[in-house]
Amino acid sequence: MSSQLGAVTIPKWGIEMTHGTIVAWHKSVGDTVTAGEEIVDIETDKIVNSFEARTSGTLVRILAEVGDELPVGQLIGVIAADAVSDEALEAFVAAQHGDAASNAATAETVAPAPAIETDVAPSVRIAPALRRKLQQAGIDPANVTPTGPHARIVKADVDRALEQGESAAGGGQPLSSQQATVARKLSQAQSSLPLYHVTMDVDAGAALSAVSGDASLNDAIIAAVQRALLAHPELNQTFDGQRLTAVDGQAVAVAVATDENIVLAPVIRTPAGASLDELSRDSKDVIQRARSGRLASADQSPAAITVSNLGMYGVSSFTAMVTPPQIMVLSVGAVRRVPVFNEADEVVARSVMTLTLGSDHRVVNGAQAAGFLATIRSELEAAS
Repeated sequence: MSSQLGAVTIPKWGIEMTHGTIVAWHKSVGDTVTAGEEIVDIETDKIVNSFEARTSGTLVRILAEVGDELPVGQLIGVIAADAVSDEALEAFVAAQHGDAASNAATAETVAPAPAIETDVAPSVRIAPALRRKLQQAGIDPANVTPTGPHARIVKADVDRALEQGESAAGGGQPLSSQQATVARKLSQAQSSLPLYHVTMDVDAGAALSAVSGDASLNDAIIAAVQRALLAHPELNQTFDGQRLTAVDGQAVAVAVATDENIVLAPVIRTPAGASLDELSRDSKDVIQRARSGRLASADQSPAAITVSNLGMYGVSSFTAMVTPPQIMVLSVGAVRRVPVFNEADEVVARSVMTLTLGSDHRVVNGAQAAGFLATIRSELEAAS
């Protein structure tokens, strides 16, 4: 009988994803669903992505409400290819959740609220992710008026409470869930990752001359990093603290600052042999989608390195943080005109920028980092 039923579960988008939060359902119980159709939006640490149905049929059960934060693999809905009895549906849910979930399930289209922690009154129904937002703002969930089904506090109620709290507090505002996630990951990396940096000055004249059309110097830097990954395949890997995993292709992440003061690092997967114009088109598309909040799961695919460029702000040099499971980060400073000695011992003006490579010392030693950065410099200085 279960062959007639298809499970809708929290998917795993990216190797770091452990939980997802329901943002919006595009379908209701009883609606027809076609395989490949977007049925629910799910928020991860960095993106909101639409989950596409894997099977066609009718959505016969919804088991998660907007605002619920659930682990990867958790059952959130059921699609039936044909007419199915209530007994078969309950048996299917029981098989997915276990006997406890089967006993808790009812004939209602939405599952009862999850268990509430003991520090919150039992009458307060709220998802863990929303409860944390209120706690960060110093707001007691018991003081929030619920508008969801079964007197449940939903995202709109939390947003309204936060706005009211901000007005009363004179503008105070807690970190968003994305900001909190970034802060947590960087704090963990800072305390546990043996990070070190090597720095080189690069003559950017050739790279600047090679850039034309819509391509930018940043595109030329990404292309040089890709070629360095080709030359040093032993560094084109991720590290989860226990094992190294080779990265497919020469993927390079690029740091993008959004209007919400969040820095994302979507991945550019343009082949290393592609033209600079093609890489430029791909990078602009990825950056635009990052800033507009439209990143897809593929944009968070594994990469060994992130390029972080603050040159446009006039920063001459800086040291960015490596974000595990990546093992390197390239910090790019501004191009500046400086006097240097040429081969004839004459003082001439050159366009120079400072590149700083940060590395995870657990898997990248000093000689490897120096060699990798030297390859990037050679590629940029030989650009044509």
